[in-house]
Amino acid sequence: MAQKPGLNRDLAAERAARKAASQQARLVPQGLPTVRPDQLMPSPENGRKKLLKIAELAESLGSDGMNTAMTVIPPEVYVDFYPQHKDAVEARVAEGVLFVVHHGHRRLAAALRAGLSEVPILVRREVPSLRIAAIQENLQRMGLNPIEEAVEFQEALDEKDESGKQLSQRELAKRAGCSQTYVSHRVALLRLVPALQQAVVDHWLKDQQLAGADGGEDVGSSMILPVREAATVYARLRPDLQEAFVRGELTSGEAAVVSKLPASEQAIPAPTPEDDGDAITKKTPKHALPEPRISDSPPRDAAPKASAPQSAPRSPAPQNSGGSSDGQVKVPGVAAEAKGAPAAVATREEPLGVIVVHDVEQLALSIIELLSPEQIETLKDHLSS
Repeated sequence: MAQKPGLNRDLAAERAARKAASQQARLVPQGLPTVRPDQLMPSPENGRKKLLKIAELAESLGSDGMNTAMTVIPPEVYVDFYPQHKDAVEARVAEGVLFVVHHGHRRLAAALRAGLSEVPILVRREVPSLRIAAIQENLQRMGLNPIEEAVEFQEALDEKDESGKQLSQRELAKRAGCSQTYVSHRVALLRLVPALQQAVVDHWLKDQQLAGADGGEDVGSSMILPVREAATVYARLRPDLQEAFVRGELTSGEAAVVSKLPASEQAIPAPTPEDDGDAITKKTPKHALPEPRISDSPPRDAAPKASAPQSAPRSPAPQNSGGSSDGQVKVPGVAAEAKGAPAAVATREEPLGVIVVHDVEQLALSIIELLSPEQIETLKDHLSS
């Protein structure tokens, strides 16, 4: 009896193959030529010797694909410019390489790591100077400033998919190829008053060596704020207190203390008598730990009162005894008050900080800002146990 056609077909494998092909087509922009990543070789003349954050980019490419084509050059054109690499290029061509990457080395490494079967390319055949072209592209590639990034992140968080679901900051960071802290800090900048937002932009311009470019304002003498400080301190202040800081009525130290309080309890600290009305010029917070009373917390290196007369040394005292270097005994009621108490305050371990809980997300962000990565992992272990 003749076998019916199709009986030996693996229908599940065929469906999986069609699904994979459909998924791959979604990950590659239509209308551009494509090649397999293993048909490309990095340029031996690439100026960036160490490629950073490949894992994050690979994860992003695996979910959203490569939206920007890599610029590549035919091997014969590349060898004309760099004959010293002729042997290396010809060896790779013999292995199946079709093009040499001009721009996109990080994307190539990430595509290989993500296991993409195809990547989009843009072929260039006539380039006056590959090195100058690479320098020009890097110099002309001016990214978004932190406030512009914040707007883009917030708009992405506000978008809803077909089911009406919105991305969380963690999901957005994963898809954008950055950390959640990076996203949360940028979004927090949107709570700053315009003057402080401009201070963040000015800091970015100065860091990018763009201050005064195109005849713009020189930011060297204006207020500048780094992103982390702006997001973790000033963005937590009420707008009126932010304005007070801009006017100089609130010091940076006072802002760091006040920002840890709920918005309803935030206020400009009243000047103490020793400030003599000069609170604006003070650079350190006035909320220091109180000095302990001698009766409550005697100095650790002071001997008990009952044994003080008997412990008076006739020769210089050893380092671990209660005597001083000049042969005199420290009396707890006098010497300890002058020297011991400040030492007790100085050696007191500083707390990690105060977390004001408004919601679970704010608590998580506060923990991320206060703890080191190792401490966060330890906290995860405690929570999962």
